[in-house]
Amino acid sequence: MRRILCVLGVLLTLTAVGQKKTVTSITQQITRNESEAHLTFLAADEMRGRDTGSPELKIAGNYIATWFHQHGLKTLPGAPDFFQPVNLEKSTPANSGMAKLGDDTFQFKESFLVLGGSNTTWNGEFIYVGYGSEEELDKVDVTGKMVLALAGSKEADNINKVFTASNSKYSTVIARGGEGLVEFLTFSQIPFPTLVNFFTGGPRWGLQVQGSAQPHIWLKPADLKKINFREGDKITGSLSVGGQKREPMPGRNVAGLIEGTDPKLKDEYIIVTAHYDHIGVGKPTGNQDSIFNGARDNAIGTVALLQIAKYLSQYPPRRSVLLVAVTSEEKGLLGSRWYVDHPLVPLEKHILNINCDGVGYNDKSIITSISLGRTTADEKLKVAARAFGLGVGGDPDPKEGFYERSDQVSFAAKGIPAIKLQPGLAKMDDEIRKYYHRQADEVSTLDFEYLTKFYRTFVYTVSLLANEQIPPFWNTGDKYEEGGKKLYNRN
Repeated sequence: MRRILCVLGVLLTLTAVGQKKTVTSITQQITRNESEAHLTFLAADEMRGRDTGSPELKIAGNYIATWFHQHGLKTLPGAPDFFQPVNLEKSTPANSGMAKLGDDTFQFKESFLVLGGSNTTWNGEFIYVGYGSEEELDKVDVTGKMVLALAGSKEADNINKVFTASNSKYSTVIARGGEGLVEFLTFSQIPFPTLVNFFTGGPRWGLQVQGSAQPHIWLKPADLKKINFREGDKITGSLSVGGQKREPMPGRNVAGLIEGTDPKLKDEYIIVTAHYDHIGVGKPTGNQDSIFNGARDNAIGTVALLQIAKYLSQYPPRRSVLLVAVTSEEKGLLGSRWYVDHPLVPLEKHILNINCDGVGYNDKSIITSISLGRTTADEKLKVAARAFGLGVGGDPDPKEGFYERSDQVSFAAKGIPAIKLQPGLAKMDDEIRKYYHRQADEVSTLDFEYLTKFYRTFVYTVSLLANEQIPPFWNTGDKYEEGGKKLYNRN
C-alpha cells in the first residue's frame, strides 16, 4: 500500500509540475500586444464589418490562412491552401404566394410567409405530422406529399428555438422524400407582420444544398382552435410561391491542422471553431458611423483561433486539433452547417467541438461556458480558468436559447460533443446591448488586460482537452446524448 501511495504521489507531482510549465509557456506566448494587433486589424473600419460576400471578408480569410501557414499548420484534402469552399447562394425574397388547405386559404404576407425553397406551383396531398419529430415522422410515409406540421417543437419556448427546430425538421422532411414543409406558426411572442418584414425585407443568404428547391412555409391561422388535425390526417390542397431569384455565391471556411503526437490519439480530432464574418455596413445612427465593426462578435473569437494556432504549433498535443474559421454565421450558421455536411475528416473522428463566439462581456471575473453542465469537458475548463485567476459561469438565461444560436449547435446536432466558450457574460443587460450588433462595437472599447486572461484560459482549455486520455462526451440525459451514442457506436 505504501508503495502504491508513493507512486500516486509521484504521478500527482509530475502532473502538477507539467501543468505549471504549460501555464508559464502560455503566459509567455499569449501576449496582450499581439492580441490587440490582431483585433485592431480584423475590426478596423477598413474591414467594413466583414459581411458575407464582401471583399473585406475575403481579406479576413486571407489573413487567417496566412497566419496558419506562417505557423506551420497543415492543409487537408478538401481545403487546399487552407480554404474549404462553401457553396452559398443569395436570394431575392418571394413577392407572392398562397396556400389552400381544404376550405381554408392563406394569402402572402397576410397569413403566409416563405422561409426557404424556390418558386413553385403545387397541387396534391398534405399529410399532418404534429410537430414532426423523428418519432412522429416514423409513423407516416411522407414520400411525394407536402408535410403539414406545427412550427418548431414542443420544447421550443422562444422564436430562436422555433427557427432552429423548424430548419432541422425541414432537412429531415426533404431527406425522407417530402415535397416540402408547411408549418402552422402558433408562437405569438413576435407579431406575424414583424416576421413577414424580416423575411421580405431584402436579400437572404443560404446554402446550395440538395432539396433546397422544396418550399418551407409558415402559415398564421386566424383561429388556432381550427388546427384540430390528427397525426396522419391527409388534406387536399395547393401551394404557390413566386418572385424568388437565386444567385450562387462562393464562400470559404478557413481550416488548418495541428497533427497530434500520440500514435493512436492523433486519429481523434478536436475541432476548434469561430466565425469570422459580421454584419457589414448599415445606416448611421445618432453619433455613430455606418460600420458594424464586430470586435466582440466575432473578432474576439477569430483571434482565439490565431492564438491556438501559435501556441499548439510550438507545443503540439497528443490529439490532433483542427482549427476552422467558419463563414456566414450571421446569415444562419451557414459555414458550420456546410462543414458538418462536408467534413474534412470523418465526423466520427471529431471527438469535441470547442466554439468561441460571444455577444460581449459584463463580468471580467469569469469565462462563460454557455454549455456548462452538458459535457464532461467542464472540469478541464475550470482548471484552466483557475490557472489565470478566473471563474467559470454558465448560461445566464437558458430561455434565450443561446446554445442553439451559434455554430456549436451544428456539431451537436450530429452528435459531436460541443461546447461554447466566450468572455464573461453574467446577464443580458444594457452593457451588452450597447455593443451587440451595434456600430459601437469597436476595438477601442475593449479591455485587453481581461481579454489576455481570457485567451490564455482558452488556449489552456484546448491544450488540456487535447492531451486528455479519455475523450469528453455528453452528460447523461443531455438532448444530444443519443445522437452521440449513435455517431460513436456507444449503444
